Amino acid sequence: MPAGSLQLLAQGAIVSLLLAASAIVGGTLLAIVLAVMAFSRLAAVRAGYRVYVYVVRGTPLLVLALLLFYALPALDLRTGPYIAGTLVLIIYTAALFAEVFRGGVLAIPRPQWESARSLGLPPLAMFRKVVAPLVTRYTLPPYVNVCVMTVKASSVLSIISVWELTLAAREIIERTFAVFTVLGLAAAFYFVMCFGIDRLGRRLERHLALRGFAGERA
Repeated sequence: MPAGSLQLLAQGAIVSLLLAASAIVGGTLLAIVLAVMAFSRLAAVRAGYRVYVYVVRGTPLLVLALLLFYALPALDLRTGPYIAGTLVLIIYTAALFAEVFRGGVLAIPRPQWESARSLGLPPLAMFRKVVAPLVTRYTLPPYVNVCVMTVKASSVLSIISVWELTLAAREIIERTFAVFTVLGLAAAFYFVMCFGIDRLGRRLERHLALRGFAGERA
């Protein structure tokens, strides 16, 4: 395998990581909005949340990528594959993050809500002092898991010509025919990225545990 192939794989890994990071940030922000919708007093808003989550989670990411990639030009929205790919990941991860956040809110014990209400805390103070710390504690492990999934899901974007780690590996294989070597190295890059995110998440859990925000995983 040519010496430059490892550098190309490293560059592809960086692109994959940047795509995942953009999706995690955008997906988290959208998920917060969706989680608020999940607890709305309006039935239509709650129904909109359920439809979004069911449709996105029930549709393969590959199909979502193809749909959005071809739908945007059809709507006269000229975007490149990178923007379309990032939007696909944001839409997908938002549905997963929203369910994580919703589960975190539902996991708050009823006495905690009753205690906060008995103290007469305003909504913003209740969110800051009660909801945020407890939701952080309950949701951090699954949140990190979704972040890891997002890195691996970025490989699907190669189908819409997003040059990232998987597409870089495919191009090298077409030139060198070193299938097992190249795919093994690509898998190693994915493992390092995912393992790094998992370790970072566990370190954050320990840090928050010291501050009384979150419990450590076993």
